[in-house]
Amino acid sequence: MKQLINSITILTITITFVACGDSEILLDSERTYGIRHDRTLEEYENLALQQGDAFPNFESVVCFTYSLDGSDNQEFVATGTLITDEWILTAGHNFFVEEEQSAPAPISGITVLTGSDPNSPEQTYDVAETVYHPTWISDNMDFIKGNDLCLVKLTTPITDREPIDYWQSTNEPVGDQIWFCGFGDYSQLQGQDSEAFSKMHAVENVLDRKVSGITTVSNGVTYDGGLLAYDFDHPDETINSLGDDVINDDEALLGTGDSDAQPLDYEGGTVQGDSGGPLFMTDGQQWKIAGVLSGGANEPIADHEDASYGDISVFIRVSSHADWIEEVITE
Repeated sequence: MKQLINSITILTITITFVACGDSEILLDSERTYGIRHDRTLEEYENLALQQGDAFPNFESVVCFTYSLDGSDNQEFVATGTLITDEWILTAGHNFFVEEEQSAPAPISGITVLTGSDPNSPEQTYDVAETVYHPTWISDNMDFIKGNDLCLVKLTTPITDREPIDYWQSTNEPVGDQIWFCGFGDYSQLQGQDSEAFSKMHAVENVLDRKVSGITTVSNGVTYDGGLLAYDFDHPDETINSLGDDVINDDEALLGTGDSDAQPLDYEGGTVQGDSGGPLFMTDGQQWKIAGVLSGGANEPIADHEDASYGDISVFIRVSSHADWIEEVITE
């Protein structure tokens, strides 16, 4: 979720090393916002336009604009993914967070935009219904409960693009390449229009963690939940937050494991407005949604700047909720 009136500060600090015997101590590291400092945002936007076996169907990713009071003043933006011609999978916190709202955002204030540029959308669609995970309304704590999901039904089916399938088995391979795609806010980056929506972008990364065994209960029914996560590694391999010795509460929730410090060519994290966006993985035959962006780990490294190197993006594990999703969309 992103509030349009928010500002973003972009900070760049030069790398400085001090010799200490036979070792070097990293004093500061270059900081960026969501993307590698040695790449341009345009490169990541162009990735979201790519097609072919090496890429997921990015056209299935859509943008939400919405208000919390149902008005036409749609001051928030978020991301979702078309899984049938009339159903979109996204995060529950986009439209309801108990500590901020007395009730979920009315569907009258939600608009769905297709295409890569929400400033000039290919089509716009109204929403007929929002269906939250059965325990989200009563038990919403970001990704901690593994239940941050919402299904959005359209009033009119989307017929000019293919929906994408979602992961149903629990064999998501840790260490495999993933793609993330979203409409997060890069409007304050150099060369961007601060008054405009950011275009769709895609980043690549590697799945570092998967978690199962999280449960919530509603009306006597127990629901399973799970998480997926990856970190945003520095190009010189000095920052690898899921491979270092700093384990805070959020990281502890993600369990133990390894993380390769070497970043991919278009490594990236996630930013405000990416909420609800898809983590894509391939099962060897086709790309599917394996995760839905819920949030990020708090303070993964010392003096961390949000969305900079070291960021840990946490996703709701879709396979944990495949039965619920199927039940809702086939009713």
